[in-house]
Amino acid sequence: MTSAQFVYSHDLEIAMVAQMALSSRFTLPAAIAAKLSDITLTGPSQEIVTALDQYQLVPILEVIGASDLAHFHVATFAEKAGTLPPNELINLFFGGQITQPAKTWPPLAKQLATLGYTVSALVGQYLFDHQQTFLADLQTFLNAVASHLTAADFKAADAAAQELQTQLAPRLAKEAPLPLAEDLMGKQFRHRGPYQRFFFVPTFFGPTIRIFGRQQTLFIHVPQAQLTPAEIAAMWKALADDTRYAIVRLMDTNGPLRAVDLIDHIGFSASTISHHLDILRQAGLIHVEPVGRAKYYSLNRNRFRQLELILQRLSESKEPQ
Repeated sequence: MTSAQFVYSHDLEIAMVAQMALSSRFTLPAAIAAKLSDITLTGPSQEIVTALDQYQLVPILEVIGASDLAHFHVATFAEKAGTLPPNELINLFFGGQITQPAKTWPPLAKQLATLGYTVSALVGQYLFDHQQTFLADLQTFLNAVASHLTAADFKAADAAAQELQTQLAPRLAKEAPLPLAEDLMGKQFRHRGPYQRFFFVPTFFGPTIRIFGRQQTLFIHVPQAQLTPAEIAAMWKALADDTRYAIVRLMDTNGPLRAVDLIDHIGFSASTISHHLDILRQAGLIHVEPVGRAKYYSLNRNRFRQLELILQRLSESKEPQ
């Protein structure tokens, strides 16, 4: 039987902040970044995190997303993760995509290579040989992040989470969790399970991000901020091009597509398609979902809904002031 659960805690927010601090793809709020400016990983553990980051992986969130989020505690992160054999933990870092991960590094490296991940022996063998050391360093980093944040830092997050819970409660009670997750993220998922367990987790500090393996965890950014005039203009500019509009239409019709699929349909060079995809992504109009070394692009329907509301307001007749 499928279950869906709304979960929010300061510990989960701390984990999100820690992951963002270790990732080049995310930007922390300035006030939080300033508080954490003196916290760093060093030595081999930093090298491992940097190596994972090049594939846009989120190892801390992957480990948490595979657990019972309702009972997650920062203080026991390494203890819980340390119960996994090295091959299973490494597989989890890479999204848990291998059904039966090899129990030694060279064969596991070959399995990861079939997914498009070229991982050096230095990284892989280190994780096999020094798993507990790496997890201990992550635990120290998590503890340091937790110690730098106070209850006051979570005041706005608590209010936003409560508001989202109020909004989601009736939907969780009557809607299927997978379509609900797609609606909240504004995209059609390429990986659709089946999942027996769904967690919906609000995050005030982090982005909307989906973790999926045996279960699905959806971190939902709250609150959804009003678009600025510059953001609105960027979206209109992105759409005011024949090729980019054709790309949007293809994604609307076909769902998630790779760049090579778009090249086949439209006929332009890889560099031209990549250029147009970058413009659409920077405008917030599309999502990018890495699957191995491949990237699947899909519409961010939440942004199009916002544009629809803007057009609706502009089209409404108004009495002269």
